[in-house]
Amino acid sequence: MSMDLVPESSKLSFIQRYHVILKTHYFLFFAGFGVVFPILNLTLRAHGLSNTEISLSNTILPFLVFVSSPLMGLIADKSRRFLLTFNILLFIVIAAFTILFSLPRIKSHKIQADLQRLKTSEYALDFCSSQEVVTQCSSRSECGCSYQAYCKAEDLSFNFTMAHYSPIEHTLTDSLKSKCGIRYRVPVDQNVLQDKLNFQNASHIKCEITCSIAYFCHGLRYAKQTIYIFLHAILYIIGSTLLSSGSALGASIGFATLARPELFGKQRVWGTIGFGIIAYLTSLIYTFFESEYVYLVMFNAIATLTIIVTSFIPLHKNEKKSTETKHSFDFKTLVLLLKNIEVVIFLSITFLWGMCFGCLHPYLALFIDEIDPCQSRTIIGRMFLIASISEVAAFYCAARVIKFFGPNGSSIVIFLAFALRFCGYYFLPQPSYYLPVETMHFFNFGILYVLIAQKADLIAPPGMSSTLQGVAHGVIHGL
Repeated sequence: MSMDLVPESSKLSFIQRYHVILKTHYFLFFAGFGVVFPILNLTLRAHGLSNTEISLSNTILPFLVFVSSPLMGLIADKSRRFLLTFNILLFIVIAAFTILFSLPRIKSHKIQADLQRLKTSEYALDFCSSQEVVTQCSSRSECGCSYQAYCKAEDLSFNFTMAHYSPIEHTLTDSLKSKCGIRYRVPVDQNVLQDKLNFQNASHIKCEITCSIAYFCHGLRYAKQTIYIFLHAILYIIGSTLLSSGSALGASIGFATLARPELFGKQRVWGTIGFGIIAYLTSLIYTFFESEYVYLVMFNAIATLTIIVTSFIPLHKNEKKSTETKHSFDFKTLVLLLKNIEVVIFLSITFLWGMCFGCLHPYLALFIDEIDPCQSRTIIGRMFLIASISEVAAFYCAARVIKFFGPNGSSIVIFLAFALRFCGYYFLPQPSYYLPVETMHFFNFGILYVLIAQKADLIAPPGMSSTLQGVAHGVIHGL
């Protein structure tokens, strides 16, 4: 009999025997995860949030995940309404991300500039801005981003480049004296000025600088924009936190559905398959439409289907055996665990693995967007596809790999895989070369995920295996 079958399988329908609904649940839920997870930080940047504001949001997020995942599990355990809890949670995520994508972008003033005539045939734009204004659009010139200046008094518009800009030290005019960043001087080709300028009555002409991609060129923010920055951050944190909690709750649904816990892996792997396929497919669709609403529409459609499918999952009716020792997660339980030196070492190693993950996500997507902005979303989609394929392979052969290297040897291999991955990101010249490096996800997640479960079960005090696994996953994905 196949390990994927439940007892007395001959009495069950095909859908029940092979847990088709549960597999579909995992496929759809993680497919939705794959739609938004790779690009949420890029969306925040596109809406006008600074790198500092994005970093602060991502600093808060793991701690909330660490708290919310056990809390959602506790609510589901107490109410015994796993499916309803999951669906309500996912509905809130849909609402949060819908509002997030629909929020107006952070409004900023246009960059004020002075068009100076240095000599008879030499002109330059003097302006003050952040370094990002100078680099973001110029690095995306192949994507169609260009700089424009508009001089209202002369009714003159012209394009210019940042190819030969230079910081300047002299004092700008009073209109440019503000906390705006670095002062720049950009030469302007006299041919683009069309001999329409009149410098007889002034030493300079006032202009405004814009970009064809608006959010790359902005001056000081308008007043009362703090509320929109706060809303972006809060909605991002709420949606991401509950989405991560949904992943943990989905595991509880799996164990509540299956007659034997060893069947879980073969169901959960379909989530990884869905994540990889849809993440890559979404990147292709975005390339065609070039609209961030592609992500919102696809996520909402997939999440809605997930809610519908989840509602029909047949939960296993049998209760736990009365002889099974139950431990509630409280402070005394945690103290008991931490008295075990093996547990302390295990959680310390898990914490280091979590630090490695913290360096990868979500900053990897921002890093790729910096060095190859025109192809970043396509490359990210391909990277997640390869990582997902590697993860699927790892789930199927993890037992043999861990047996071959041993638990301690596997831990070392996981760290070496992280090191190789980081070296690849640092030394490889183009993000397109990162694709082979993503095969290290085989060890960095697939083998690691199984090793944590096995190690926790091996070293945990009697009856506390699930507690230790919960703490370990909270440490690696939260702290």
